[in-house]
Amino acid sequence: MDVHPAVALAEKAAEDLLPGAAAADDPARGVTAEALRRLAADGLYSAAVPVADGGLGGDERTLAEVEEHLAGADGATWFVLTQHRTPQKLTLDVTADGSGGPAADTHRDALARGNALGGIAIAHLRRPGPPPVRAERDGTGWRVTGHADWCTGWDLVDLVLLAAVTDDERVVFALLPAHDRPGLRSEPYALSVMGGTRTVALDIDDLVIDASEVAAVVDLASWRARDAATVLDTKPATLGLLRRVIAETDRIGRERDRPAAVEAAAELAALAAPLRERAYTLRFAADRDDHADERLALRGRHADLAVRAAAGLVAARGGSAMVAEAHEQRWLREAGFHLVQAQTEAVRSAQLAALRRTAPWSG
Repeated sequence: MDVHPAVALAEKAAEDLLPGAAAADDPARGVTAEALRRLAADGLYSAAVPVADGGLGGDERTLAEVEEHLAGADGATWFVLTQHRTPQKLTLDVTADGSGGPAADTHRDALARGNALGGIAIAHLRRPGPPPVRAERDGTGWRVTGHADWCTGWDLVDLVLLAAVTDDERVVFALLPAHDRPGLRSEPYALSVMGGTRTVALDIDDLVIDASEVAAVVDLASWRARDAATVLDTKPATLGLLRRVIAETDRIGRERDRPAAVEAAAELAALAAPLRERAYTLRFAADRDDHADERLALRGRHADLAVRAAAGLVAARGGSAMVAEAHEQRWLREAGFHLVQAQTEAVRSAQLAALRRTAPWSG
């Protein structure tokens, strides 16, 4: 089967660019703007954008495979890059159906082509209870107050998509320059994993958002329903990490004459391959909504498998895996990260159910 150009570019980036970047993805150095711009110039920020809009024209399966390769090579760079997809898709969708605000028109082409890099501060929309970030009308614009816990790529990306909830249960999506300004202050995190992603919290105090900065205003319940359906699926990045860890376990076993490591890698690969294919079959199926429980269970199983496989790689390498800069340390922490990314209560329950299994590599 022919490989889509976007997947071939991701494979090349994984071989040539990202291994060196991964070694520098600690909090002191971190993901570089230069690496992100190079990936954008190669078209990897636009893998699933139609050719007519300046992209590579890949479908959602293509995008998933691109993410697998990038995340397997360097999780931190992938994580900054993947934030871009949300503002990119939103501006393409709302300008196509005419429902977008001025900012969608303004930034649509730049986001589609990767000429402007986007980030997001929207995870708080998933949280039950009173909205952490609220918007009130202010003339033709809005005033926003609250606290957004997670915003990745601050000072690396050009624009951040900020979400705030109105009193009538709508979501205002604003596209703002990704830097501090009056009413908007960033607070860096000291993270044990993805520390090089420049992830911050945003303190928002009477932030004035001009009408020209609004990309869309949508119904909150509708947004949550679409999001809840999306987070059921296994994350391609989890699959990419799992594939990389299995390959490294096999390599270590062969290089150091450790047959148990080679056998473990083979067993893991034999289990992972059909699970991956089933996850993708359901992800892109026309009747995907009829398989919500299985999709959720597969996400839990893949996250569990990634954690166990990463721990197995540490055992395969031995004591040298305890060195702080060892790749095995980073991969083990990244496996933990995949447990919490885009986590909802339903996702958490599926993950905990998978982790309660007693047979480490059981099918």
